[in-house]
Amino acid sequence: MRYFPVFLDLKEKACVVVGGGRVAERKVRNLLRAGARVKVISPELTAPLCRLRREGKIAHLARPYRRKDLRGAFLAMAATDDRGVNERVFREATEEGIPVNVVDDPAHSSFIVPSIVEKKDLLVAVSTSGRSPALARLIREKLEREIGPEYPRLLDLLGKVREKVLPLGLGQRKNQKIFRRLLGEDLAALVREKKGRELDRRLLRVLGPGFTRKDLGFRW
Repeated sequence: MRYFPVFLDLKEKACVVVGGGRVAERKVRNLLRAGARVKVISPELTAPLCRLRREGKIAHLARPYRRKDLRGAFLAMAATDDRGVNERVFREATEEGIPVNVVDDPAHSSFIVPSIVEKKDLLVAVSTSGRSPALARLIREKLEREIGPEYPRLLDLLGKVREKVLPLGLGQRKNQKIFRRLLGEDLAALVREKKGRELDRRLLRVLGPGFTRKDLGFRW
């Protein structure tokens, strides 16, 4: 395994994007969706990035990248069409110990960005370790078709179950056994078909009293 897969909590974290074109725009939007505080460094911006600046959603330095621009950043991304600039961003980030991604250049990146399938709180990341982003996109598109709306709803249900089970102090091994049994009950199909009574019956069979849909506050 070339890369260690991990999901970062970027809420209120300072992130720097060097570049103001279409690729940078996509990076900025994803960082904002993750709750990051984003600063963009570029002499020019796309129209959507200009709009985000006017709305106060991003900070903008309207000039070329300079050394020390990454100071205080939690994470950095270089998305310019100038290889020299991208390499300087990579070097500074490396010296400062800041995780950095240089678009389409895994050799000058300390992390790479996977292709994402997002269904509310359900996130599935697909990576080819930087070898073929096109294949990662193809697999992502296939997964997007196959992962139906029942799965984020099932995730909501299982999350509510977990909130009630963990405080019982049963221990990790017992908890794992419970959730394996639940997933073996084909709950996704029951959620998809909205078979509420059968769903309650199977929840009670595995978990006992106090775990019906009503008890959990689960809504379709």
